[in-house]
Amino acid sequence: MVVLGTTLFSLTPDWRAGADLPGLLERVAAAGCGPAVEVVGHQAWRGFPAVDPREERAFRAAVDRLGLVPAALGVYTDLFRRPGRPMTDDEALDDVRPQLEAAARLGFGAVRATLGMGSALLRRVAAEAERLGVVLTFEVQGATPPDAPAVLEVAELQRSTGSPYLGLTLDSSLTTPALPDALGTALRRLGLDADGVAAVHAAWAQDGPAGARIGTALAALAGHPRREELSILVAGVLGRCGRSTPAAWADLLPLVRHAHAKFWDPDVETVRAPHGAWLAALGAAGYTGALLSEWGGHELLERADADAVAVTTAHVALLTELAAARTAVPA
Repeated sequence: MVVLGTTLFSLTPDWRAGADLPGLLERVAAAGCGPAVEVVGHQAWRGFPAVDPREERAFRAAVDRLGLVPAALGVYTDLFRRPGRPMTDDEALDDVRPQLEAAARLGFGAVRATLGMGSALLRRVAAEAERLGVVLTFEVQGATPPDAPAVLEVAELQRSTGSPYLGLTLDSSLTTPALPDALGTALRRLGLDADGVAAVHAAWAQDGPAGARIGTALAALAGHPRREELSILVAGVLGRCGRSTPAAWADLLPLVRHAHAKFWDPDVETVRAPHGAWLAALGAAGYTGALLSEWGGHELLERADADAVAVTTAHVALLTELAAARTAVPA
């Protein structure tokens, strides 16, 4: 059975309001949103990957005291952070190695990275993760297809090496039956009228590749005085609302080492069917790792619209119900 919990990224409004890591861990535990937790390194610790030893000890003591499980640490390597040129492989490895080392010291069993490392760099980072005993995962989400070259490269490297320290983070946004209502709220707040919102939804519902559908949606914003803001929002959300099915990912599910149950709307019932389907698919593949609630609605709604902890609590309760229903069904 999967281990449920949440990513502290869901509590971004609380981070922005000045909450600290110990306080958020307390809230998560008190609300029953554990036991598994994911933390984004650069969000949680100022100066990450340099973490003060006292903060490291305080974090480990807190998760032990609260009965939480450090499931994954979000790490990032921006290959184009230096102006004018991408990082070399040596520079990128020097950038990510301290993040992997921090994950190991903090007690995380896995790290969650983004797809896109070149082949040589991928092999070097994977070897470094294995040396440290940390599982390196790459997130597949939204409109990412199962035959994307970056996905296949991770899969091929794992299969060729047989390493248990390399795999995928599966994000259930791969299956999004409808655009979130919260997107419409955000678009209207930026001044898009009802016809414009309907045009965005209609573009997303069209057949064809994700890029073409996003292009059609962006064209519907032409001439709007806040087109740039609207375009960033529309492209960002539509690119993270995929329309594939668990069956399309069946061959890759044995490589899943971490998983997110992504949702946007405060009404968690909107994801009952797709999240139930992913629980079933992961269970059939033998997955017994963490499945973490991830609320993205804070990117679209104002803090007064919904409390992140309350929404997460409702979603974890839904996941608990769905997981219990699966275990109650005779094989």
